[in-house]
Amino acid sequence: MSSHILDSKKADQKIRRIALEILERNLNEPNIVVAGVVNTGFELAKQICRELEHFSGKSFPCHAVKIHKPAPLEQPISCDVPSELLKSAVLILVDDVQNSGKTMAHALRYFLDYPVKAIQTCVLIDRRHNSFPVRADYVGLSLSTTLKEHVSVEKLESGFTASLS
Repeated sequence: MSSHILDSKKADQKIRRIALEILERNLNEPNIVVAGVVNTGFELAKQICRELEHFSGKSFPCHAVKIHKPAPLEQPISCDVPSELLKSAVLILVDDVQNSGKTMAHALRYFLDYPVKAIQTCVLIDRRHNSFPVRADYVGLSLSTTLKEHVSVEKLESGFTASLS
C-alpha cells in the first residue's frame, strides 16, 4: 500500500523554492552547470533549469548523468556536459531521492576529475539514511522513513509526484 507524500502542486512549490535557493546562494557565480542523474533526477534537473531561467532570465542548459544505480562500479559513469563547461563552474548535481547517498557519492566522484569550482547537491526527497558522507545542499522534503519503506518520485504530465510504500 502506498501513500502520496507530494502531489504535483506541492512538488512544484518545492522545486521553485530549490531554484530560488540555488540562485540566492550562487548570486555572483558566472558559470552554473546543472546535471541530473538519469532518469527521474534528470527530469527534475530539467524542471529546476526551467525555474532558474524563469527567475533569472538567463539560460541554464541541463545535462544528463548516466549511472547504473544498483551497482555503480559495474558500468562506467558518463555525462554529456562538455568538459570545457566545467572549468571553474559551480556544478549542481540533482537526483530525485537520496537514500544512502551511494548514487550521489559515485556521481560526485566522476566530477572530481574536472576543474570545477564547487559541487552542490540537490534532491527532491532526502530520506536521511546516509551510509555515505554525502549531504544534500538543496532539499525539497526531508523524510524520516524505515529502511523497509520505499520512496518513489514520478514525472507525470501534471508534474512530479512522490509516494511512500
